[in-house]
Amino acid sequence: MLQISQNDKNINCYSEEAAINLVENVPGGTPIIVDFDETLLLRNSTEEYLNSLQPRIIGKFVLTLLNFLKPWNWLPDAIKGDFSRDWMRVLIATIFLPWTLIIWQWKAKTLAHNYENKALIKALENRKDCPIIIGTLGFDLIVYPIIKHLSLEINRVISCRFWQGGIDRVKGKLQMVTDSLDKDAVTNSLVITDSNDDETLLLSASHPCLLVWHEAQYIPAMSDIYIPLVYTEKVKKPGDQYLFKTIIKDDLLMLVMASTWLSHQPLLHFASMTLLMFSFWCIYEIGYMENDLIAEKFEKSPQLTANYQKYKPIINLWQPWIWSSILAIPGIVLLELTTIIHNDDFIFGFNQLDLSKILTKIGLWFGLLLLLRATYWVYNRVDKQTRVWLFPCLQVYKCFGFLVITTTNIVGSMLFAAQVLSRWLPYIIYRYAKVGNWTANVGHLFTNLFRCVIFTFLLIAASLGNQDTSLLISWQSLCIFVYCAWRGRKQFREIIHQAHPIKQDDWQAHQIS
Repeated sequence: MLQISQNDKNINCYSEEAAINLVENVPGGTPIIVDFDETLLLRNSTEEYLNSLQPRIIGKFVLTLLNFLKPWNWLPDAIKGDFSRDWMRVLIATIFLPWTLIIWQWKAKTLAHNYENKALIKALENRKDCPIIIGTLGFDLIVYPIIKHLSLEINRVISCRFWQGGIDRVKGKLQMVTDSLDKDAVTNSLVITDSNDDETLLLSASHPCLLVWHEAQYIPAMSDIYIPLVYTEKVKKPGDQYLFKTIIKDDLLMLVMASTWLSHQPLLHFASMTLLMFSFWCIYEIGYMENDLIAEKFEKSPQLTANYQKYKPIINLWQPWIWSSILAIPGIVLLELTTIIHNDDFIFGFNQLDLSKILTKIGLWFGLLLLLRATYWVYNRVDKQTRVWLFPCLQVYKCFGFLVITTTNIVGSMLFAAQVLSRWLPYIIYRYAKVGNWTANVGHLFTNLFRCVIFTFLLIAASLGNQDTSLLISWQSLCIFVYCAWRGRKQFREIIHQAHPIKQDDWQAHQIS
């Protein structure tokens, strides 16, 4: 049983039945202070308000940008930090999308009818002899429209103000309640809340009641809106900085060194490849989402990360196609411009664009994405040993697939081959050797080393086979080698540090019986 204690006072975590009994049996005249979010209302009012932002895609963008910039950390020290996070999100979102206040009036009524805590409200209704007070860190312009539609008469509402929400939240709920009532009223009160953050208020009350209602849910705002690579970053590869370390530093930069290097307009080509890489990954990410759904459904012990259930609502197999199209079309237009513009006359370049060539490349690109999707669909539905032979196909699409719309040379082709093989080899060992957590502990580490070794081997082999040393001494080859070696520097150092004379080996530990 969860307990909060201070000196000789313990606060037990009540069952719902015990909480209702406590409401029914407290002495007449006892102030009953009830938390609002996930207690009197079985949802979080702040998240529900932010979930009502329209247009939803813009609302999602605003919230994502705020979570990235964290403006609550820019505030004065007195109100700086995470306790001002919700206030800043509500304040900024409302300022940018002010019609949300009108939309909220309608949604608040629906929310009150669908998610009021009927069991608790019924018990409170029977206590006409007790003042019912809502004490919440929610915001007045959000909670009032809900409260007026609850089937319960409320005597007083204590909440955070819209413009001064940061100050109110710093004070904390105990101080807010004490300022509104008085210390004696708080001391003699029954406090019902689901939050451990209300510890000081609970410890100040004669009848503290802490419990989590089984029907209560905290659903993050816009959690059902798909944003490219959020699922990959937060669920599939949490903590790996996968977007930066793999997609940008590996996939995109390998493509740049293999293809953009050859372009007469490298900046335009780079911008094109960036848009197309993210377009590609929107569809590749469908495979990740589908992989988890199938694992949850069919596997006895699915390897799902801790964030899976939290982000499961954003899983959508169709929205990524919309994002992919939005990114792909300007990417292909920019790519076509690189074949036309030979100076800085961009206006001339746009005037010379050939629509038929653009449409052809768009058709080829989406043909590649459909092939990727079909391959990943099969990959997710076959046994794990067979996946070993489909895995390299997925890696081929990430680099060689781009050659349906752009070009490379022999050096770039060898880099692509090294990229595919360097990822396939660890995956083969992972599937067949079954040595612990290979992927996390070894596979990702040696991918960079494998790529450097394989690329160097292929480059030397091609130079010797063609008797053409120009491949070895070109700036492109040198740049690729230096970058691959730099990416694999940790593994090179590890190999050097582990090297030792053979007489120091522990022969007994390696004897074969």
